[in-house]
Amino acid sequence: MNPETLASGAPAATPAFAVADMVVVAIYMLVMVAIGWWASHGQKSTRDYFLGGRNISWWAVGLAIIATETSALTFIGVPAMAFGALDFGPDRQIIVKQGSIDYLQLIIGYVIARVIIAIIMVPHYFKGDVYSPYQLLMKSFGRAPRFLASLFFLIGGSLGAGVRIYVTAIPVMIIFRVFFPEWGIAHSIALFTLVAILYTHVGGVKAVIWTDVFQFFIFVIGGVASLLWITSLVDGGWDRIVQIGSETNRWTWYRTGLVSLDEFRKTSGSDDFWPFLWANIKEIFGGRFNLWMGFIGATIGVMCSHGVDQLNVQRVLNCRSARDGSKALILSAVLIFPLFVLFLTVGVALYAYYSLNDFAFGINPWDPRDPSKPKADYVFPIFIVTHMPPILKGFIISAILAAAMSSIAGALSALGSVLVMDIFKPLDRVKRSEADYLRISRWAILVAAAGLMIIAFLSRTTPLVFNLAFELAGLTSGALLGSVLFAIYKQRCYPGPVLAGMIASFVVMVVVVLLTKFGGIKINWPWFTPLGTAVTLGVAYLAAIGVPKPDKDFAEAEPIRK
Repeated sequence: MNPETLASGAPAATPAFAVADMVVVAIYMLVMVAIGWWASHGQKSTRDYFLGGRNISWWAVGLAIIATETSALTFIGVPAMAFGALDFGPDRQIIVKQGSIDYLQLIIGYVIARVIIAIIMVPHYFKGDVYSPYQLLMKSFGRAPRFLASLFFLIGGSLGAGVRIYVTAIPVMIIFRVFFPEWGIAHSIALFTLVAILYTHVGGVKAVIWTDVFQFFIFVIGGVASLLWITSLVDGGWDRIVQIGSETNRWTWYRTGLVSLDEFRKTSGSDDFWPFLWANIKEIFGGRFNLWMGFIGATIGVMCSHGVDQLNVQRVLNCRSARDGSKALILSAVLIFPLFVLFLTVGVALYAYYSLNDFAFGINPWDPRDPSKPKADYVFPIFIVTHMPPILKGFIISAILAAAMSSIAGALSALGSVLVMDIFKPLDRVKRSEADYLRISRWAILVAAAGLMIIAFLSRTTPLVFNLAFELAGLTSGALLGSVLFAIYKQRCYPGPVLAGMIASFVVMVVVVLLTKFGGIKINWPWFTPLGTAVTLGVAYLAAIGVPKPDKDFAEAEPIRK
């Protein structure tokens, strides 16, 4: 079988959404709101609202961490990577390009990074009443680096979360177009984001974590049920799926990232050492996912996303102690690998099913308003609405919403926390009560939600949204991780060097992303955070040479009010 098979485009099934499916989805959404209402009881301060009173079980936090990162980007985008990207052929047939499960190489780094964070970074976050890792920069470097780090998080976190919202809008759009042909992405974004706003706005981070726990089980069960159902529809079952995956190299899970000398000779006709070395460098940094990206790129990237990024650090800070926070991260490390194996396998199974049925999707896998860009991210949602039986279909759609809303709610809580605790409160010169700050915090959630909805709508033009989310986060992640690592290394320093490093990192990463997008260089997104981190540390270290060390730690301008 040719791995780049042409689709016939013939309809395969009629999309439908039964009353029973609607009931299942409605019950799920009502449960989410009910948990938010329950979590709101007893809230009297921002500590309760953003830290859950630091009284949440470590296992719940561990599951919440998994639920946050395995968003709809996992439920939809990861199967699409194993399925293969879509494009048009000469006669506008759909071409299914090569896909594989090679994303697993990055999961190796995901596991390694969590262990490093649990040992090295988590203990620093439990020294005092810390709401975000950016408060640590205040202690080491003063006010300005803290504000700049908070601003960078707001930029990178908003861009990444906005893309996740767009991903969830895809299946919602497909479902509602069965009944309303004019239903678009904007309607979908507004619909399910409002549900996430309701329970996050009312219940704060406690609601976010306990809804995440519930949603974790929903989307895991949904993923398993999807795989079993697809397997039941394939003639030959699991053995046939394994065979097709093997014939098309979709079970390939690792690549060395190295070009052999024989391969280089065939493509270049040369034996010269330097061109051969350059070919290997280009493959390691700009080729498909490889082990170098997993062991180095992904490890450093997750050290940022789970050790510095407020989206995940906020969850760890809800634990009772540093020990519990470390246990939560270790639990997430144990669960993350099998979870990604599950959803990548769903992608291979989808490819096997559609390859045996002439790639008859039943619904065009692209937005009719932009027919020039077919999207592999649409394939799994299309299968759900055209092939899943009633009730199971409603459950799977609920699982997608669960995966998405866990990330959306987490992003809203994290963004609101930084807006209030790292920017507004330190600058506020008005004497306010905790009740006042609690009310302001709830308004900050609404402001963050409005920004995410706008970004989500603007994300609709990219062909593979999974990569886009990480590319956008890479603009600021290196500056954030580099500044915190510099604080651990340097302990104390005047703000100039670290500010120079963070600004240089951001500028360099903007240039790298633009050159990657519009030609000139090719660097895959797993290297963005390591590159940005290296720039931050290098510039900060050089700028700090000869600068005297402050006699004592910088004090918070405004102490945290309890």
